[in-house]
Amino acid sequence: MMTHRHEELKKNFTRMFWIQALLNVKVINVVGTLFYLHRGLTLSQIFYLTVLWAVVSLLFEIPSSYLADRWGRKKTLLLGIVLSFVHWILYIYADNISIFAISLSLASLQFACFSGTDDALIYDTNKELGNGGESIKNLGKYYSARSIFKIVAPLVGAYIAQDLLEWQFLIILGIDMVAIIISLFFAVKLVEPNHYMDVEKQEAGIIKDAWKIMRSDRVIGRAMVSRTLLFISVFIIWRFHQKYFIDIGLSVWALGIAWSVIHTLGFFHNQYIEKFLRRGDLNLEINFLNILTIILMGLMLCGVLFFPQPLLLLCIFILLDAVELFRWPLYAEFYNRRSQSFNRATTLSLSNFLKSILDIPLLFIVSVLISRDITYPFIFAAGLAFLVLFFKLPRHRAA
Repeated sequence: MMTHRHEELKKNFTRMFWIQALLNVKVINVVGTLFYLHRGLTLSQIFYLTVLWAVVSLLFEIPSSYLADRWGRKKTLLLGIVLSFVHWILYIYADNISIFAISLSLASLQFACFSGTDDALIYDTNKELGNGGESIKNLGKYYSARSIFKIVAPLVGAYIAQDLLEWQFLIILGIDMVAIIISLFFAVKLVEPNHYMDVEKQEAGIIKDAWKIMRSDRVIGRAMVSRTLLFISVFIIWRFHQKYFIDIGLSVWALGIAWSVIHTLGFFHNQYIEKFLRRGDLNLEINFLNILTIILMGLMLCGVLFFPQPLLLLCIFILLDAVELFRWPLYAEFYNRRSQSFNRATTLSLSNFLKSILDIPLLFIVSVLISRDITYPFIFAAGLAFLVLFFKLPRHRAA
């Protein structure tokens, strides 16, 4: 007979889905770069802020996941949501780089609170319910939540902010704040799953053990590098694509439609991810999507340099970002399979820790490149992507 706790634990999946969905409404993202420019920042300053994000994430990634393993997944997620709400309040008043820096630091803290913690809560919930084999399915549905509202949100944002006026930006920010408040309601109702802690391993130290796993498992190291380099390369283009596409003749509406398509593809792929896993080997699935991302990055660069046709480049950009969304649940499941419950949040966060380390020099370089020529970051991003060819995952060997 199913206990009351088990009934409540099963609701964690739905609650986490809506938390993720509401935190990622972010209507402002469809005109985010244009909003920064409207408030007086330059493209270089936008990348400086991204470097700051990375520094804050680097400082708090491991402590926040340690907090999740010791203090609790639920409490850490609640803290992240509160930090996110304060971040949006500051956005309303931000009119210089200093206020934006404080706001984005809080947003980075929220991200640190969630990274690894959310995956760990879902995985451990499955484990306690005796459904460990369904983690890839539940993780896929969870990651699809990032896209559900973004199917419509970009169109709403493009409609509201089509003239890029101050009052239009404020309405969009208000919508994003309401979404954060609603997400808090779902977070409060989460049930903390068991962590299955081993006392001896706990005494050895959670962080020390997680680092030991990464250093001794070269496959995890390869996965972290490939995931991180491709994410950064796609992120570089995402960070300034609005300015680039507007400059070559596209409208805000075109950007809104593009992001709606991207997240429609991401939502349906991740909702039914188990139906797309045809190779029977998670490592091969990851390699396939990585190579596809690299090919699209190369096509994007060729288009920018030799055939800058707006609609063609936008179509390539749509596919590039959609495939990046496809990769996330696969990597989450990969890390889950190779880590243990008591330090799962910490181990998962080590990949984000690596990302923050690489973000700082790489994004600083981009901030310099973009001040000289807007095409230079495309070349740099493509170079990073091609490095991933040296970090393919080996075929999984059955025990």
